[in-house]
Amino acid sequence: MASDFKLNITGVRAILKGAEVQAALRSVVEPIAANATGMAAANANSHTKGAEYKAYVDVGNYTAIGKVVCGNAAARHDNSHNNTLLKAR
Repeated sequence: MASDFKLNITGVRAILKGAEVQAALRSVVEPIAANATGMAAANANSHTKGAEYKAYVDVGNYTAIGKVVCGNAAARHDNSHNNTLLKAR
């Protein structure tokens, strides 16, 4: 049984890059970044003091992507020693 359904790729990409999807991604990644920053502050030592994690929502060619990244060198050091980003989920 053949179907005449044809996916509108342009429309799907517009939805995946849209403001609603970006807002949903932001609502997911911002608490993770805040949690990671809090975890880093709780475990702070001389190398990781002031560690800050940042949340981003980037729009690519096909969809929006949410990211949590190390915001400074102290955060990179903290993440490499404690796997903070992995544990902050």
